[in-house]
Amino acid sequence: METAKKIIKTNEFVLFFLIFAVIIFFGLLNPRFFVLANIVQYLNSGVVLGFLTFGLSATIISGNFDFSVGAMCGFGTVIISQLMVMELPFVAVLFLSMLIMMLFGVFNGFLVGTLRIPGLLVTLGTSSLYYGIALVMTGGQAISVMHRADYAKLEFFGKSDLGTLPFGIILLAIVFVLSLLLLNYSSWGRRLILIGSSGEGARFAGINIKKDVLLAHVYSALMCFIGAIVLCSRMASGRADVGNPYVLDAVSAAVFGGISIKGGEGNIAGALLGVCVFSLLTSGFTMINISQYYRQVVAGVMLITVLFLRNYKEIFNKA
Repeated sequence: METAKKIIKTNEFVLFFLIFAVIIFFGLLNPRFFVLANIVQYLNSGVVLGFLTFGLSATIISGNFDFSVGAMCGFGTVIISQLMVMELPFVAVLFLSMLIMMLFGVFNGFLVGTLRIPGLLVTLGTSSLYYGIALVMTGGQAISVMHRADYAKLEFFGKSDLGTLPFGIILLAIVFVLSLLLLNYSSWGRRLILIGSSGEGARFAGINIKKDVLLAHVYSALMCFIGAIVLCSRMASGRADVGNPYVLDAVSAAVFGGISIKGGEGNIAGALLGVCVFSLLTSGFTMINISQYYRQVVAGVMLITVLFLRNYKEIFNKA
């Protein structure tokens, strides 16, 4: 009985219940929402958001923040497209794109971990930098890869199905399992939690904070690269600003999923469930022909409510 009560109180259980409630609500308004194939497609629409949320979550858990995930993702679509236009072999396109974006992560991590500049301030600056580089490369225009020789290979990442499941969902599931092992069950993940909880305590414990914070930002950049592949595949082009709308949703999904904005707390499984909630909300409002502006209102109210419920004891104690 006591175990059942603990499960019911967990953040993941609440999110599962909320996902179920969202499906029921929109299904009653439009029965097509109950069709399993449609639900799968709605969740598939949130795959890119999932990757960016995983990356952002790692930096938040370490007590920092990566505001540049949107700009890095947009840059990723641009560099992938640009290299494909240059007719490089597809494997070389992926390798060079990944390498460049991981160097962005190293740069972010160096500024935050070694120079100890607050992560939010650093990544606000680097976000503008990466976005500006992408704009210079494209002249503000989209780079189409639709008719390039290797587009069929790129298309596989965002538009193909394996059996009854879109490959994007399968890729997200694989990355989720690896991220869960890294962030919640590895010594590195435990070190990030300790760094986020108490930087001073982590130093006394002999943890190399510079290295682990740098790795968190490299991981974030890697997630942005994977998101960029899927996004570029779906759009058949690269565009500098395409990742910008994901930033606030990634923050909301991470926090909604139980990642503490203060650092030192959070489960990547909760972040994934937060992504599912936001993806279903977006698809539900689209299906019932209601403006996405209302979705922003609902998401904001839900997020504020969740934050209040998590912190109400501290709020009233201070009062």
